[in-house]
Amino acid sequence: MVDADGARQSGRCLLIEPDTVHRLLPAPAAELWFVEPTVGFGPPVELKNRLIRSDPIHVEMLGQRSFWKNWLTRGARPPLDPRITRAAASIDRLIPMGSVRLADVAEESRLSLGRFRHLFAAEIGMPFQRFVLWRRLIIAFDELGMRRSATEAAHMAGFSDSAHFARTIKAMFGIRASDLFIES
Repeated sequence: MVDADGARQSGRCLLIEPDTVHRLLPAPAAELWFVEPTVGFGPPVELKNRLIRSDPIHVEMLGQRSFWKNWLTRGARPPLDPRITRAAASIDRLIPMGSVRLADVAEESRLSLGRFRHLFAAEIGMPFQRFVLWRRLIIAFDELGMRRSATEAAHMAGFSDSAHFARTIKAMFGIRASDLFIES
């Protein structure tokens, strides 16, 4: 990768802090992991051990608080409350139809809106709408990987159109949708 000053860094594992200006260079064996910076729990034990064993290089801006060092010290998420597991399945079922409303999913869980919102964030580790957005992106990226057009992928993931999908990619990852490269 190249940082904001034009310096190149490479290694088996680069942990790039959120909002750090950088440019990734092509690397055939690279794995990219995006972690929601607001997540309230740490990595699964297997991933934590893998990251630590890989002798990671922390890429950060001067004076920046380290998300990665903090995240790696947190405990993994415990098993989900069954009501939240059902809610997550409900979200995936509703996404292709477009709007996924907190009230509709809360009703299915048989919890009050306020209690559901609190329990969902505590169990999942991020607010409801942020989780829905991540699920939409995952679905759309899976569809792109199956060679669907950006418009088809956007619609299958419940985005209003490909422009909405493209704006979301830009906001979440800092890249243009046209910069995405899906390997053959």
